[in-house]
Amino acid sequence: MPNFGVVTRDHVISTLDEYDERGADDFLSGYGFGDGREQVLRHEGRSYDSKAILGVAHRYATGTVASDSAFTDGTEDAEKILSALGFDVASVQPAEVVDRPATGEWRESAEVGVSETQAAWAAAAREVLLDAASRYQGVVTYKDLSQEVQYRAGIRTKQPMRHWIGGVLDLVTADSAKREEPLLSSLCVNIEGSVGEGYAAAVAAATGESPSDPDVHAAGERLACYRHFEATDLPRGGGAPTLMPKLAAARERARKAAIAERPITKCPKCNLQVPTSGACDYCD
Repeated sequence: MPNFGVVTRDHVISTLDEYDERGADDFLSGYGFGDGREQVLRHEGRSYDSKAILGVAHRYATGTVASDSAFTDGTEDAEKILSALGFDVASVQPAEVVDRPATGEWRESAEVGVSETQAAWAAAAREVLLDAASRYQGVVTYKDLSQEVQYRAGIRTKQPMRHWIGGVLDLVTADSAKREEPLLSSLCVNIEGSVGEGYAAAVAAATGESPSDPDVHAAGERLACYRHFEATDLPRGGGAPTLMPKLAAARERARKAAIAERPITKCPKCNLQVPTSGACDYCD
């Protein structure tokens, strides 16, 4: 029998890193898990199969994978254990894996029409993003949002997400501005932790101001959302605006690489590095 009591948060983080490095298909098939997504662990804007993550985290803790068959109560055990370790675990019913949507019957977007479809999806997106705003540092990925709005609205499409999710978020942004609320669209990020290219244009259209750095702007809006909607676990003092960890790490690597590539100017007399002033501290 697996001993999940020895699994720590660090073991789970190591498992998430391995999942990201290997990719979902290789990770799940390699450890013998199916793609069961009734309960997902959400972390840094991405969603993971909760059972698979906990099962492999057990390997990091004990050396042995807790297989799919080791879970005695479906995904409920994984939900309780991972939640106790401080992770966000939630039910997800994406459009492509459920027989019936929340409304009872599916409608096709091509038959409903563009305007009605986008309005319905935008209303559903607001609900999903409000849920994210209720948890400090909660976010939703573009993929999860696109699946969830179809399920909640009962309207599905065969079009790739990239062709329509931006228009839905434009409506959400405009609605937030009209309500004089922080922008809920700031809570939707891609797998790199960025709000993406369309965010700045949506903000400009809704507020008249175009952010010079969309992700920095979104970080401020996310914090405002957590405060405005009274997120759980909000730090004393109200927290601080932060980039998503994966994006922040990528920017830091780029910054260090840029510094390393800068040419070093040396004094022709003493051969020591010359400061940015251009004058040698010892010879000039």
